[in-house]
Amino acid sequence: MPRRLAITIAGAVSLGSYEAGVLFEVLDAIRQHNLDKNPEADDRIIVDVLTGASAGGMTAIILSQKLLYSAGEFVGPYDNPLYNTWVKRISLAGLQDTGDDEPAMQSLFSSNLIKAISEETLQARYATHPPPAGKQHAAVQDQIRVGVALTNMNGVVYGYPVTPGGKFNYVNYGDQMTRLVDANAPLCDTTDFWEPLRQAAVACGAFPFAFRTQDVQRSAKAESDDYGSTNIEPWERDPAPFTYSDGGILQNQPLGMAKNLVDLIDDHENQECRFYLFVSPHAKDPEANDSFHAANADYLRMLERLIDVIMGQSGFQDWITANGVNKRVALLDERASGLKDAIINGAIDVPALAKTADSLLDLFFPDGQHLSPGATGPETLEHAQKRIADQYQDEMRALGSDSDTAIAFRDAVLAFETAAGLGARDQMTIYGVTATSSELAGAGLQAFLGFFDQRFRDHDYDVGRTHARTVLQCDDLQKPGALGPIDYRGSEIHSIDSRLDGLKLTNVPLADLQAFKAGARKRLNGMLREMFGPYLALPAIPGSDLILDSILNHMISRM
Repeated sequence: MPRRLAITIAGAVSLGSYEAGVLFEVLDAIRQHNLDKNPEADDRIIVDVLTGASAGGMTAIILSQKLLYSAGEFVGPYDNPLYNTWVKRISLAGLQDTGDDEPAMQSLFSSNLIKAISEETLQARYATHPPPAGKQHAAVQDQIRVGVALTNMNGVVYGYPVTPGGKFNYVNYGDQMTRLVDANAPLCDTTDFWEPLRQAAVACGAFPFAFRTQDVQRSAKAESDDYGSTNIEPWERDPAPFTYSDGGILQNQPLGMAKNLVDLIDDHENQECRFYLFVSPHAKDPEANDSFHAANADYLRMLERLIDVIMGQSGFQDWITANGVNKRVALLDERASGLKDAIINGAIDVPALAKTADSLLDLFFPDGQHLSPGATGPETLEHAQKRIADQYQDEMRALGSDSDTAIAFRDAVLAFETAAGLGARDQMTIYGVTATSSELAGAGLQAFLGFFDQRFRDHDYDVGRTHARTVLQCDDLQKPGALGPIDYRGSEIHSIDSRLDGLKLTNVPLADLQAFKAGARKRLNGMLREMFGPYLALPAIPGSDLILDSILNHMISRM
């Protein structure tokens, strides 16, 4: 059967340009590879899951629509929905052009630009009715499951019973929005379907302080896959408005969300054909941060470190967890192989093994079903037995397939798996395309630096393409059982200016810095006017420009 690929895209701020380059290269390689194959060929590669946080969530939603309906927009490496959004359309001038409806006390930059880009990108298709005929990209089939991480500033309450009585209420601020996009379902190709996703795209990228929080209507009933019914406390009204900030605050690399969406497709089967791609520009340079001490922990430095701590804590957790699960699954496989060998060598009393396994499964599967840790729903004993038989078909075949011996082996392995809490866990083959700050132009200023100049974003886009090409051609993808080999010819990549590698704010051209200062001055004046009235705005204070420049220069020297 075709190989299936789930893609997770990390939060990135302006480094969405890097991720855009990675994803164009990957998708174009898969397009070329698939076009050379029979539609039913086993070595085709199909992208069927997209998840992301912050900028990555915005990209995931854009791709889920464009890949299923607007493949014609992928003209080339420098004319496609990702490049046009993250390199050409976004800019510092646009972000600092705040409107009258954007209070200065709510955001440093314009959220109206992000909203406008989202409308242009996701709703332009529905400017005419009916929309133009859809055209699918060769990297996908008829369906994509898409999900984005959100930070719910209100929180959703869950209640857990405690012994000997009563209930403990827990407020969960980590949220998500997931959807199944089906090219054959007319309701999926409508403005009503995409408007909540557009709102989620803006909300999941609402970086704290930089952009305004966003309100989105949610329904626990209609979106049960996002909230589930287990332990959720009733809402006063449903649907209810929730206020959201950047999804990367709590979950910057939602690989676990991708796994949950994959489970809805694969049902824990055919894992040898399932692969994951993780895209992130935030593999930090290998240097310890030993410059922060109590003596220098002023407000600015403390705020800077808190951002690093929070974003760092939310990053790579799912990847680390997946690697830990992979080790546990590998150990289970090793134990299963050892059990098979012991049975063949006569070291195991098979009837006694069968009796013990039956007793354990009766305990683990009361009423014939079991809810494993991390599972999206309960699994029946019959289905679990079939799954184990499929996963260990070589061992089952060596023991006689449907023989009593093979069935005893199957049930014993299922008991091992259930006792270890691995029923909802599978071996995950994860490929990563990452970068270090020293390779990128836009990583400075908490990854906002790329917004200053299109040259910086072009640089990072091409670095992303280069890194993706390295991964696509690496030996690990060519091995038996791997995602590759992928048959494609890479198109030309513009020359990368190495002088922009690891760019610091102090090295930004003077004109860009002056534009940044002018925008910051305008916004700070707006804050002062909103707090104290027009008479304390900076232009009314003698020497205010010198004061502001001094403050900004001090900030710049620290970044």
